[in-house]
Amino acid sequence: MLEESISSLITNQNGIYVDGTFGRGGHSRKILERISLKGSLFSYDLDPEAKLEAENINHSNFHFVHDNYRNIHLNFSDNSIDGVLLDCGVSSPQLDNPARGFSFRENGPLDMRFNTGFGPSCAEIINIFDEKEISKILWDYGEEKESRRIAKAIVERRSVKGFTETKDLSELICSVKKRKTKKHPATKSFQALRIAVNDEIESLQDCLVNLKTKLKKGGRIVIISFHSLEDRIAKISFKEEVSFIEKKIPLIDDEPMKEFKVSKIIYPDEQELSNNIRSRSAKMRVIEKL
Repeated sequence: MLEESISSLITNQNGIYVDGTFGRGGHSRKILERISLKGSLFSYDLDPEAKLEAENINHSNFHFVHDNYRNIHLNFSDNSIDGVLLDCGVSSPQLDNPARGFSFRENGPLDMRFNTGFGPSCAEIINIFDEKEISKILWDYGEEKESRRIAKAIVERRSVKGFTETKDLSELICSVKKRKTKKHPATKSFQALRIAVNDEIESLQDCLVNLKTKLKKGGRIVIISFHSLEDRIAKISFKEEVSFIEKKIPLIDDEPMKEFKVSKIIYPDEQELSNNIRSRSAKMRVIEKL
């Protein structure tokens, strides 16, 4: 959804823009093509590999910030940002590198951290958390119907031998979920654990709440999400700012009006799906400050 997201984001070629999820720079490079020499782009990412990739961009308007996007608000004054892009979830390079620990298909260390220098790894979580905590993670963040059975199996297995590799966890989940489905049996559990490891839901909530005052009028936040919970947060965070007023009651000057407009969900088109199968679960929303 590269073209759609950038077209929705850029409203002022001379403006200040933020790419909250640099990844390997696809969106950032496209933004730099669209803004003028008077515009600026600040790109955020926790991943050290993203930082290395950002060093390849030689552009006077480009600034890389090695930080979580939940902290964007710390670097900007109120009513200063023209647009923010948030592409939630894990990037393809992270997913495709077994050494990062995100893949349930290829074996690697059970890590899943966007930055290995911060917080507990996935292995630490499933080797330490109790059964109820693990089950809650799998249900809340993965909507995994077999969350209780999987959590119980994890606790039983670790009492004999702790988890250190992705293969260990993936094989255990497959042994619990024997019913054949289109998706790999470990898909939801790995997604849930990754979200928990990186505190993704709380990061998104913090980011959106703090961006409300930083956007200019007419400024936009474009959110690409891959999880229903992320999309609900994007919608609800800004719907809370809408005042619902009865049509028959006349308005007076000091009554509150809508502050944000939230678009309907935008889905990838057929061409996008044919070029990138991983985009099949992508949803995009555009939030505009009125």
